[in-house]
Amino acid sequence: MSTIETLFGIAGANVPAPVREKIEGLPAEAYPAASSGYIFPPILLKKLLRIFSGADLPRRNLLLIGEPGVGKTSIILEVAARLQIPVFALSCSGKTRFAHMVGGHEFVGGQTVWRDGPLVRAMRVGGVFLANEITRMDAGEQMNLAEVLDGNATITIPDTGEVVKAHPLFRFIATGNSGGYGDESGAYAGERVASVAFLDRFQKIEVKHLGEAEESALIRRAAPDLPAQVLSAMVKLAEDVRKSFVGRGGNLRTIMSTRSVVVWAMESAAYSKIRGIADPVGEALQDTVLTGAPQEEQSAIREIWDRWVASA
Repeated sequence: MSTIETLFGIAGANVPAPVREKIEGLPAEAYPAASSGYIFPPILLKKLLRIFSGADLPRRNLLLIGEPGVGKTSIILEVAARLQIPVFALSCSGKTRFAHMVGGHEFVGGQTVWRDGPLVRAMRVGGVFLANEITRMDAGEQMNLAEVLDGNATITIPDTGEVVKAHPLFRFIATGNSGGYGDESGAYAGERVASVAFLDRFQKIEVKHLGEAEESALIRRAAPDLPAQVLSAMVKLAEDVRKSFVGRGGNLRTIMSTRSVVVWAMESAAYSKIRGIADPVGEALQDTVLTGAPQEEQSAIREIWDRWVASA
């Protein structure tokens, strides 16, 4: 029997995990692939396992809120991969319409046929509909989802008149940077103000960056040959940059996600093997984070990095 401890690497949680049987007829790509070495924040994982359980929940809709690169999407995919839950995803923008989620008619083999969209597919089989950046959608389009997000979780397909009632294990999970109240900082282009009635239908959980110890362990696995003091300085730089991010009231528009720090560490290790690169870590920082950012921000981040290197 699979346990929380074996599936998620959470020590001391040797309890059964609610792993499901795979659904016949679904393509393999409906099931996410698990990444080895993924680090699960314990409290967040426990909350997600509650959402994914078959228990009688007051809300089955979840909105994950957080800065870019904190892993809002990846943690859903990693949990679903281990529990064998199919995921049907859609990336949202200001141009996303309700019809993109529901589906539409297609011309196939000389005939017009109906094709379910990702939302309807998830409702039929009891999977997850993952709406990335749903806070960028038009508020009017969001409210078309009201009957899906309500307790009965049904949807009427406008083109066919069919009423689809959601499978009991269906979950509607969305992500957003600002949480649906717009963005006054200017950090997130395209963020919109959502209807309060729409937001009220979601359980809302904030996803934060990994702690220093967890982030250090992650990049150490990604680049084991880098000196420990360099890895430590990388993590400290990332945290300093995050503290100065405009989304937190600072003056930097550049953000250093865990993802970018991991790539920086991996490229630093690779650049150290290229003859002619005198400063592989600094060169990798430029290529993975700084290039493309305003010059004054590049200089500010370089100054912070030099300070951490000097103290390492």
